[in-house]
Amino acid sequence: MSQPRTLAHWALRAAVSAAVLAYISRDVDHADLRATLSAVRLRYLVLPLGLYLAGQVLSAVKWWRLGSSVGLARPLLDYVRFYFIGMFLNVFGLSTIGGDVVRGLYLGGGQRPALALNSVIFDRLSGLAILMALGAVALLAFPQYHLPWALSAALIVGGLLLFVGWWMCPRLVGLLPPRNRLRRQVEHDLAPFWRDRRLLAQVSALSAVFHVSQVGVQYLLARAAGTSLPFSYCLVIHPALSLMMALPVSVGGFGVREGGYLYFLTRADVDDSIAVTMGLLWWLMTALSGLVGALVFVASGAPLPRLRSRDVARVRSAT
Repeated sequence: MSQPRTLAHWALRAAVSAAVLAYISRDVDHADLRATLSAVRLRYLVLPLGLYLAGQVLSAVKWWRLGSSVGLARPLLDYVRFYFIGMFLNVFGLSTIGGDVVRGLYLGGGQRPALALNSVIFDRLSGLAILMALGAVALLAFPQYHLPWALSAALIVGGLLLFVGWWMCPRLVGLLPPRNRLRRQVEHDLAPFWRDRRLLAQVSALSAVFHVSQVGVQYLLARAAGTSLPFSYCLVIHPALSLMMALPVSVGGFGVREGGYLYFLTRADVDDSIAVTMGLLWWLMTALSGLVGALVFVASGAPLPRLRSRDVARVRSAT
């Protein structure tokens, strides 16, 4: 993307964040918000932060299973390290995509960057599919919350489209010439992502446990903010909130995140100051986990990922 288009894209995202935050600022009583924020005690955040970080480690384990299945054999500790460094860049860098690309490059080690990046993409898409499935099941299981039918439809249709896309991929690439690079990758390098049923079952289970752990974080943050939400309601709203925060339409999710909490929590008769506080506390969880990633990056010697190995670079320079 050219620099003017990049600047325009960021200006648009900043404008969205500013507009939504301005609306929220006008709608929420500032005195109530200050009182709610000041009532939050740090000791109430230790457990949700620990659960949040444990969920990220679990995600790294899932990525390790995916990467190892396609020949990217590294110790689990390396996958955890790369995952947390990527998380640091996701929170404080340019975008989630930037952090994902960096952790893929770390994993590839300059030798198999395409394969490593594909493992990251499949890690993301499989997690998204399970998140949508969890949201759809929760909405159908707890109809008493009377959330818009369009939300249920969007989660169900989105999950089905991801599943159909995964199922169709090896069939579509089969139409390409036998020596096509993409076809070789899907049919050979990435074959376990379609053929290894045990792997797919393990990855799905890890994704489900991860998302339920993040629902637990929502439940604990509600208590820290001064309210009590049913776990079932957290289970219903978390997938929708996660998808909203992942949309690249704001800067750091600001505005969209707080607006999402306002929408869902005020439907449950939660004060708007508590809803905004929960949004800010969720951001705090991500920011603190990003700082953990920064510490991991520094402790690792702050090495930068390589696009190609030194041996390949020497051969090309010699020729």
